[in-house]
Amino acid sequence: KENYRVLTAIDGLKALEILRNEYVNLVILDIMLPGMSGLEVLSEIRKIDKDVEVIMVTAVKAVKTAIEAMKLGASDYIIKPFDVEEIKFVIDKTLRSGELAHEVAYLRSELNKNFEFNNIVGQSPAMRQIFDTIIRVAKGDSPVLITGESGTGKELIARAIHLQSPRKNKPFVAVSCPNLPDNLLESELFGHEKGAFTSATDKKIGRFELADGGTIFLDEISEMSLSNQAKLLRVLQEYDFVRVGGTKTISIDVRLIASTNIDLKTAITKGAFREDLFYRINVVPLDVPALRNRREDIPFLVRHYFQKYKEELYSKTKKIQQNAMKLLENYYWPGNIRELKNVIERMLTLYGDSDTILEEHLPMEIKSGNNYHTSYNSNGLIELLDAESLDEIVSRIERELIEKALQKANGIQTRAAQILKTTRRILRYKMDKLGLT
Repeated sequence: KENYRVLTAIDGLKALEILRNEYVNLVILDIMLPGMSGLEVLSEIRKIDKDVEVIMVTAVKAVKTAIEAMKLGASDYIIKPFDVEEIKFVIDKTLRSGELAHEVAYLRSELNKNFEFNNIVGQSPAMRQIFDTIIRVAKGDSPVLITGESGTGKELIARAIHLQSPRKNKPFVAVSCPNLPDNLLESELFGHEKGAFTSATDKKIGRFELADGGTIFLDEISEMSLSNQAKLLRVLQEYDFVRVGGTKTISIDVRLIASTNIDLKTAITKGAFREDLFYRINVVPLDVPALRNRREDIPFLVRHYFQKYKEELYSKTKKIQQNAMKLLENYYWPGNIRELKNVIERMLTLYGDSDTILEEHLPMEIKSGNNYHTSYNSNGLIELLDAESLDEIVSRIERELIEKALQKANGIQTRAAQILKTTRRILRYKMDKLGLT
């Protein structure tokens, strides 16, 4: 209990109950248990959570059983009797191995995502121009700055540039600058050596190093501190760096694509963004229009995501009512494509057993006439402030989706995570954030 939160169970059934309701990184499981045997419990654990690490505890005479457990998916085993230092060593080793395996799986999945043009939907003149620009830009190596409101699909476009480029068989590594505390961003980008700071218990490979030969995408680069901007500028000038706490210079070959949802020239005048960095990253500017400025694409986007989520959620729904489609086309979409995707997914999750998506199935802000497209004027900012914020809209949609998924999964979080096409860890994080128990 020195460094971990520990949950205990008197038998296998109690252990399985805990696993269904708690996020657990590692299970220490005795082979000899009352009722269910350790092997039976292990088999059930793998049905609940295939990723949790399991260490089997066995007596000398039961080593063959422990080896059988390894074949069933146990991470390691330890023989009784053992001392505290021995079990601590096995726990630490197992957790480190698990984290490394998850990191490798994550990086492979990121590289294998299919984000070619078929997932960038649009036939408007603005989007045709975007497609032409992607093809032209992809041939070179110059930095690209993608601008546009939140939710317009800037990362999707960055991935398309990478996949159309000569670097397409190398890594595409995305970094969300707002999601990383400033004091951790340098370590995340450039890595650190063991002992570089208090929590640096192992060497860490940074995102720039992982992206070597490929493309690195810095999402919302304006969120970087001036200090980290200076460090980034140096790397973009020299294409080498030193890990935090290190002495060895590491050379890299990467292409930078950055994005922002604010006017960086205004940020420069306010002293919040470096002018020299701006000119370094703004070699090829690419502006993505807001969804309300390319309304002719809305029906195509609705049909695209309707079909996508219909297949993913095994929905029986065949169509969207004409009146409902009209409301979707006329809505202002302050959250752009991200909000549209959430709305379609929500409707098919909540009403996927219906033959047709009706007007009454739409979210209140869409069906109640909160049509910012027709009402937006010189007082539009006040109207937007009086309505829900984007964060409020997204939180409300996420809450309803999670509650519906938990209901379908009979409260089993692992199944709910599978329904939502996410991990149990992310589901637990969102539930805690939304105050769901």
